[in-house]
Amino acid sequence: MVTCAAPAYLQRYGKPATLTELEQHQAVNFFSDHSREVMEWKFIEHGVVVSLRPASSMLVDNSDILLSCALAGLGIIQASSDALAAHIASGELEEILTQYPSVSKPVSVMYPDRRYLSPQVRVFIDWFSEIFASRTAETDGLLPNE
Repeated sequence: MVTCAAPAYLQRYGKPATLTELEQHQAVNFFSDHSREVMEWKFIEHGVVVSLRPASSMLVDNSDILLSCALAGLGIIQASSDALAAHIASGELEEILTQYPSVSKPVSVMYPDRRYLSPQVRVFIDWFSEIFASRTAETDGLLPNE
């Protein structure tokens, strides 16, 4: 997960330098239809997970719309680094608060009973698990062992 905004937003409202300053900004937040809640933004600060729900300029329930809102300069977003990498590299979005690593969101794979999995599905599940395990490893060592 990365936190970013369009350069136009940052020029107009300034760039937050701390989590406290982030709370004074407008965010485009993701609303989960399933849980009926606004998703929290989680950061690691001094080895502790800090959860925030920044003030929303807009709530969305679709990741494409979330990205479009950020590109239009409507607010700060937090989303998957994979989804935003090309936009950050091109300068359309600017990553902020990099001193506060984000905590990955859980991802699930649903599949039928294991006894009836085809080899292709098993390979996909193994690949998918490996990819997302490496994403979670990005925050290993940043949090104290529980």
